[in-house]
Amino acid sequence: MQGYTSKLDAGESQLFSPKSIAVAIEEVSLLLHRSPSACGFKRARWRLQDIGRALTWLEGKSDARIYNLLNRFRFSRKQALQFIHSPDPDFRSKWQRILYAYQEALVNPEEVILLFEDELTYYRYASKAPDWHPRGKKQPKARQHPGVNSKRRIAAVLNALTGKVTYIQRTVVGKQALVSFYRKIRATYPQAKKIYLVEDNWPVHKEPAVLQAASDQRLTLLFLPTYASWLNPIEKLWRWLKQDIIHLHRHQTDLLHLRDPLCDFLDQFAHGSRQLLNYVGIMPVDEPYLITGLNC
Repeated sequence: MQGYTSKLDAGESQLFSPKSIAVAIEEVSLLLHRSPSACGFKRARWRLQDIGRALTWLEGKSDARIYNLLNRFRFSRKQALQFIHSPDPDFRSKWQRILYAYQEALVNPEEVILLFEDELTYYRYASKAPDWHPRGKKQPKARQHPGVNSKRRIAAVLNALTGKVTYIQRTVVGKQALVSFYRKIRATYPQAKKIYLVEDNWPVHKEPAVLQAASDQRLTLLFLPTYASWLNPIEKLWRWLKQDIIHLHRHQTDLLHLRDPLCDFLDQFAHGSRQLLNYVGIMPVDEPYLITGLNC
């Protein structure tokens, strides 16, 4: 914002009526969060000319000028994600509890830890994904091999303040694996007075033996709202892992051969990573003290 303001103060002509930059950006943001049909346009998505007609201070401006202005304000066309609204009636209270835990960790990071937990399954058969390939009818190959498509499971936690990743790998991640994993989490943060562990609503997370293990290791469990996986930043770590290691892998003859590069990938975050926090949306790379990913 400061950069825009300084330019205007230096005498640069405005592309809109006298209005502060902050107010202009806010108006654009509010408009783009609405459906065009709610503003009288019989379309599902916004076009530049529709934005120009909906905002009076852009009326009469060409598409090119509207595009340049949106670009200056850091708006762009982006691929949409599949999304389902959580039906959980306690959505707000559960999410607020996680935000309070995050604030505790920010204020006292030596004694309070906030971890996001999740599990991932990967398979011997390579998963399909785009790749560079000569033009024509031939396509890249997601290589497979005769036999059962065996699988392995990973359970991992992401430290919301440092980007540190702690994980285990098993053929099966069930009650016993989680009990063992909870011990590893406590051993990773032995001095912490409070460890918040955010998990989804997988029934195994609520098994009596698992709940008892969390209590034994002094872990405070916080459950996400139901059907709200987008609130769990570690989901994006899995996306990165799939893109770099799992998609189109060449270890189809033996699943164990895939384990080493997968471990190498996760081990790079063993001591924390600001890059990972940026990737999962918690910490912007250009504003390291502005936390956005947990401000929903």
